[in-house]
Amino acid sequence: MATTDASGRRSGTVRPELKEALDAVGVVPARVDVRESRAVFERDGVVIVPGMPTDPDELVVAAARTLGGRLRALTGIRPQGGTDSPALGLHSDGANVVVDVNGRRVPLREPDEDHLYMLCSAPAPEGGDSVLIDGYALVDRLAEVAPELHAFLTRCDVDYFGGWRTPARGVPATPLVRRLVEWTRGGRRVVRASDYAAPVPREPRWDEHAAFLDEYADVLATAFDCAPRFRLEAGDLMALDNYRFLHGRDGFRGTRELHVLAVRSVDAW
Repeated sequence: MATTDASGRRSGTVRPELKEALDAVGVVPARVDVRESRAVFERDGVVIVPGMPTDPDELVVAAARTLGGRLRALTGIRPQGGTDSPALGLHSDGANVVVDVNGRRVPLREPDEDHLYMLCSAPAPEGGDSVLIDGYALVDRLAEVAPELHAFLTRCDVDYFGGWRTPARGVPATPLVRRLVEWTRGGRRVVRASDYAAPVPREPRWDEHAAFLDEYADVLATAFDCAPRFRLEAGDLMALDNYRFLHGRDGFRGTRELHVLAVRSVDAW
């Protein structure tokens, strides 16, 4: 069963009895020439373009290339990676970070970033392989094998960051209430995963909702365990639909370097 650490972060447990049901939701993206990237991205929701320059500015170009006039807003490019890191479980990108600039509230990150771009400049010498789960396939499978959990994910609100016990500076204290699976006004389905999700404040069925969140964490841990791995090499640029795909990676030894850009399109909400 899932466990929660001192920071409020929930970690799932691999459930062997779920493996057969979840063994087909993992995805290995197509690798294509940059000239084909937009067509494949529109078809699959994810694509890897190999052999790109490792300059982080390429992320902005890739966002414009794959989204065209649908591109609405960019967040800052942020370095990722590190040295000798443990595994990073399945998650969807997006954070609620707001600062005050000369009396004006400015979001540095947004919870509804709907596309994600990653550029690898140096893979880890050992480990660090990527994992990608088709959230739509996952949720559809849960409708068959875990209907009560599916009903919770699609019908019940959660406090998306509510389990976080020591929020960082700039993180709003007001609960962000949403569903882990819901639809935008334009009809896009959004599948989310948050390690810090909690029942909404004063939820009368608190224990029941907390148990469903634990079960969902176990589902994600099992899907992560079953999924095929793929490796981002230096110069690999991956674009993905952040409303559809959940991603993670294996632990690694040595140093791994990449840059990440999250964006919002006109289709975000």
